[in-house]
Amino acid sequence: MIKDFSVLISIYLKENPLWFREALDSVFEQTVQPAEIVLVEDGPLTPELYAIIDEYSKKYPVFNVVKNERNLGLGLALQKGVLACNNEIIARMDTDDIIPKERFEKQLKFIEKGYDVVSGWTLIFEETPSNVIAIKKRPEFHDGIVKLAKRRSPIGHPSVMFRKSAVIMAGNYQDCFLYEDYYLWVRMILSGAKFYNIQDVCYYLRTSKGQIERRGGWKYLNNELKVFFKFYKMKFYTLNDLIINSVFRIFVRLSPDFIRNCILKKIWTH
Repeated sequence: MIKDFSVLISIYLKENPLWFREALDSVFEQTVQPAEIVLVEDGPLTPELYAIIDEYSKKYPVFNVVKNERNLGLGLALQKGVLACNNEIIARMDTDDIIPKERFEKQLKFIEKGYDVVSGWTLIFEETPSNVIAIKKRPEFHDGIVKLAKRRSPIGHPSVMFRKSAVIMAGNYQDCFLYEDYYLWVRMILSGAKFYNIQDVCYYLRTSKGQIERRGGWKYLNNELKVFFKFYKMKFYTLNDLIINSVFRIFVRLSPDFIRNCILKKIWTH
């Protein structure tokens, strides 16, 4: 049985201190506790965030803090974080979300069965977990996950648990703005990693109307189309995949906010 695993978190200047505290509390309320929390400080932080880190580091002596002198962005921050982890098994976590108490215990059972990447369903909420916006469901087994990956990211990024060696074999996290996770999953699929999604909620993800609004516009679309073309050049997307995904995303990203909101909720629940 796996005894030791790491939790990988990246934090930067604009994080909400209250939400960060709630996220850490949910980690330390788990039925199975991590041996290490690798916290990547991606650039200078606020005094409030430093105070929380200092408080929890004294209370729970499992923190391994990685300091970036400047903000590198999520992909490169997590790249350094993976390399800093002292355990083969790594669980991701974001600073503004919450996890149910048995998340790590459930995921470890499937890691022990030989899977390289294990995630699950995500409950998306506003303000408190009782205010449910949607439950983001994903296919259970590897073949279905690969099929979904031809259309969108098939794995909940902050809810994932994976093998460090499999991530590094695929080239680790890389700088791919807004698509650090999807780009990693595609490379891991191509390198032979095996995926599994628990058919239950493993993560509570905080959202807001502002976040949905930021998922639109030309800048977001332009970046997205570049990533899709990269997948095509990698021979993960067929030409048909590239065309279908590009046309659909052009419609979604350039739609009014209320239409995009409805489309995203529909996608999340199917």
